[in-house]
Amino acid sequence: MAVIKAVSSKAGIGHAIDYVTKKEKTEEKLVSGLHCEPETVKEEMQATKELWGKTDGRTYKHYVQSYHEDEEITPEQAHKNAVELAEHTKAWKGHEVLIATHIDKGHIHTHFIVNSVNYENGHKLQWSKHDLKDLKERCNEQSREQGLHVPEKGKTFAGEVREETVAWSKDTYQLLKQAEQGKVKSYVQDIALAVLDCKETATSRETFIRLMNERGYGVDWQDSHKYITYTDLAREQAGEKACKIRDNKLEKYYNMDFGKESMEHEFERNARTAEAEQSKRAASRVKPTEPDRAGKQSAQRSVGDVERELRGIDEAVKSRTSEGRAEQAERRRAEQEAHQRAEAERRAAEEQQRIASRRYIGRDWEPER
Repeated sequence: MAVIKAVSSKAGIGHAIDYVTKKEKTEEKLVSGLHCEPETVKEEMQATKELWGKTDGRTYKHYVQSYHEDEEITPEQAHKNAVELAEHTKAWKGHEVLIATHIDKGHIHTHFIVNSVNYENGHKLQWSKHDLKDLKERCNEQSREQGLHVPEKGKTFAGEVREETVAWSKDTYQLLKQAEQGKVKSYVQDIALAVLDCKETATSRETFIRLMNERGYGVDWQDSHKYITYTDLAREQAGEKACKIRDNKLEKYYNMDFGKESMEHEFERNARTAEAEQSKRAASRVKPTEPDRAGKQSAQRSVGDVERELRGIDEAVKSRTSEGRAEQAERRRAEQEAHQRAEAERRAAEEQQRIASRRYIGRDWEPER
């Protein structure tokens, strides 16, 4: 298993070259030069800088390719792999590169010292995250082709789970670790925690932005921009320059996914969960309407009672003499009116029940704004 990393050093280019070419650390056959000779590399790199008038600022970049101590690879093969990587690194085209493989640390590793000035055009070395990623991927491809192990994402060189807080700057790393322990206050830490909290409950981008605003953080989330930018509004209003952080920086610092795609997936899951919970609540609230149904049944029973009473009256009227026919007709009209009133009351009760149900469901299923 091999890993690639960039090394940050304040040593001058001459000291760096002297270090990586020490005889006790390497052998003559394990030192090579790309666009330069190992024996005269210091003079060549300095001549390039003077030729283009760029002797100040960053004078070189330093990278290391390291193999695990248990990896079965010879120093010669490791050096050959390093030379091949250097030759096919597009960003290093036109730059002198010293390549030295060390065998003194219990594990084989190779140093790359890259001149910061291009001898062909005088341009300073342009090195991006994409270039480092490409170098690492080609290193992994070498390992696969040679039957070696490939590093697992989220694990250290020793195979251990990588800790959550990561930063390229030592000072930034220490600050974040102290913030985790409550020793100092960091706006980056505060924003990260707010994002984690808000995305757990937000059901849409708009809801997430609103929740963040309520906590005092601005969110610049635009489809035309690759990254989301968060702002500590209080620090911004106080005139602090250090008040913004992008989602890709949060991902680097905390080894977590803060990207747009993962956030939107989280919102969709939250929305589905909220919808399911609303359905359950709506179903549970419909059950208490049983008393209303009972009331409806009571109304129906009262109509039946009236009908029975009317039939009894009718039978009684039939037994009367002709003198009572006028009274019989009057009672029939009364029976009909009573029946109509009961029927009207029953229909009114049903209509009220339907209206109440529609209002209840409409209120419970109103979409979130």
